[in-house]
Formats: sequence, C-alpha cells, structure tokens
Amino acid sequence: MVQYLMAVLQTFIPVVQNVAAAVIPVAMVLAFLGKQQQENLKSWVWHGVICGLLSSFTIVILRLSSTFIKREVYECGVLSVALLAEVLLLILFWRARKKGYPDTDATIPGKVIFTVAFTLLLYRGFEFFIFPANMLIAANPLISLDVLFKMIGCLLGFGLALLTGVAVFRVAKVLPVKSLLTVTTVGFIVIIAHQLVVVIQVLLGRGIIPMKKWLLGIMIPLINYQTWFLYALFAVTFALVAILYMGRKITRQDDLNPAQYRKVLITVRKQLNWGAVIAVNLLLVFILSTAGKAYADQKVEITPAVPVSAVQGTIAIPLEKVSDGRLHRFSFRASNGTTLRFIIIKKSGSAYGVGLDACDICGPTGYYEREDQVVCKLCDVVMNKATIGFKGGCNPVPLEYKMTAGKLVIPAAALEKEKGRFK
Repeated sequence: MVQYLMAVLQTFIPVVQNVAAAVIPVAMVLAFLGKQQQENLKSWVWHGVICGLLSSFTIVILRLSSTFIKREVYECGVLSVALLAEVLLLILFWRARKKGYPDTDATIPGKVIFTVAFTLLLYRGFEFFIFPANMLIAANPLISLDVLFKMIGCLLGFGLALLTGVAVFRVAKVLPVKSLLTVTTVGFIVIIAHQLVVVIQVLLGRGIIPMKKWLLGIMIPLINYQTWFLYALFAVTFALVAILYMGRKITRQDDLNPAQYRKVLITVRKQLNWGAVIAVNLLLVFILSTAGKAYADQKVEITPAVPVSAVQGTIAIPLEKVSDGRLHRFSFRASNGTTLRFIIIKKSGSAYGVGLDACDICGPTGYYEREDQVVCKLCDVVMNKATIGFKGGCNPVPLEYKMTAGKLVIPAAALEKEKGRFK
C-alpha cells in the first residue's frame, strides 16, 4: 500500500504545481476584467487558454515522436514572449485604473490578454502533458495497479488545482479593484521573476550569456530552488483571503428588512467559504509539495557498481557471478574518463538481460531491486524482467553481448559509443 501511496504522490505533486501555477494568474486576470462586465475582454482570456492547451498538447506529441523540438529552446522562446506580454499587461491594467477603471471604458487590447493566457498555458501545459505521457510510455506493462494509482494522482492534482483556480476567481471578483490589482501585480512579478530565471538559465547553458562568477553566484540558488517561486505565488494568493476576511465585517443596516439581511449574510458566508477553500488548498499543496515530496522521493539505496576493465577490447564476466537471478551492477571507465554503468540479470534458463544502467526516457538515474522486481529509480516504473535487454519504454538501453566459455562477454566498443549518456 505504501508503494501505491508513493505512486500517487509522485504524479499528484508535479501536476498540481504546474496546473495551479497557470490557473491562479488566469483567475486573477478574469476577476479584474470581470469588474467591468466586458465579455469580449474575458473571451480573449478563454481563447488564449484553449489555444495554449491545444498547442502545448500538439508540441508534446511532436516532442515524443521526434527530437526536432529542443525543450530548452522551446521554453526560452515561449517565456521570452510571455515576459513582454505580462509586463505590458500590467502597465495597461494600471493605466486603465488610473483613468478610472472600472467606471470608465478599459483600453486593454484583447491581443495582449490573449498572449498572456496563451503563453502561460503553452509553457505550463507542456509540463502538464509531458509528465503523464512519459509515464505511460515508460509503463511496462501498461495496465497495472502502479499505472492506475499514478493516473489517480494526475487526476487528483488536476482537480485540486482547478478547484483552487475557481476559488481564487470567486474571492478576487468581490475585492476592491485597487486591492485586487495590487495582489495581481505582485503575483505576476513573482511569475516574471521565475520566468527570467528559466530564460537566463537556458542562455547560460547555450553560451549566449557568458558564465561570470558573480552571475553564477546569483543564479545557482535560484535555479536549485525554483519551487520557492511557486510558494511565493501561493503566499501572494493567500493575501486575497486575508483582504477578504478583513473587509467582510457585517453590520446591520437599518434600510434592510430581515429577509434582505439574511440574504446579505448568506452571500458573505459563501465568499468566506471560498476564501477557506483557497487557504486549505494552498496549505495542502504546500505540505504535499514539501513533506509529501520528501516522502515520495526517499533516497533509494542501490548496490554499488563493481569496476571492470576491458582486455583486448572485451569485458568478460563469469556467469557464476551473475546467475543468481539478482540485479548486478558494473562500472566501466571509457577512453575519455567517463564512468559508465551497466547491469546484468538472469531472466530464466540461459537468458540474460544486459543493458546500461540508464534508459532513453529517464537518463542515467539507474535501476534497483524491490521485492524481486527491477524498478527505475527516477519514475518508479517496474520493469518486466523478460523485456530487459530489449528496446522500449523505460527498459535499460540494451547492450550487445555473447556467451562463451562460461563467461558473458561485452565488447568495449558497445560501451564506448554510449559514454555520452553518462556525462
């Protein structure tokens, strides 16, 4: 049961984080535009959301079917446009407020509103779709309790984030315009700061921005603790609840009859209930994203790799050392100094599974044994032992080998050509 709880958490956490990071700012924008009851402006938001989701889904399909789309280039391009659109939107919002919004007509171009919603969903939508897609591709077998619980985690994460977005909209729309705009601005500043970190990280990695010591000193902590930008957004969102509770003091007005007063009470209580939903949801997501993630990502102790070397271009391993049906891990030092790891496991009879301690999906994170099962350390997918040594899913990258004179022989050249995976 613990295994399935961990499976739920491993999918719930990234899904709820990515969806919440998109729906919260969208809800704030919708609430601000709703102050003037201009349906045409709000429709630009919804068009951006729908187009962003469809586009991100398409990009994920293309990314999975080919390596033409480079993820870091995609993110850098999308976020560069998002940064410009978000800054422009905030300027337009404050200019409209200065001119008397919502009592005067808003001069906010719909294309700017569309671009903000579109890029938010294009970036976060990619993260949302790529995670379950990789999970299903890696699943072996596809139909199992492990996959079922991971899908439950995805659905729970999506549902909780969506409920949070609805609650944010319900609360934000009843707040004073100035208070709402202030909170929205601070929220977007947090989002913009995070996006800048991602863009600069890509530009540093590509060598477009030189790696200065002072810049790395600033960027490394920001890159390593990007989740804190999400927590900062949660803190800003919680300010909506604080403003709501501080401004919802009910005083009996003489011009209201008992029925009207009860109606006011019911309306206020509904608003406070939505505020409570925000507070509880944000607290729950924060706890699960910290303590829950630490529990789900518990370090797995893997067996150390046994160093081996090549003699006359081959690596020979006596069969008696790997014929017990357990997972055996070896390391080989390539010509460029890179240390590669590979695994061997006896499947049945004279059949052996031989492959790198890495896969095409999760990289060189490795595999470990759990209750006589071979499991991917990163995504927690259970391998079918019979398929180890074959391509596909989260299976180890297969290695060429042959058996002769009681030994399992692997050409050193087969490992040398895979050294790039372990850099």
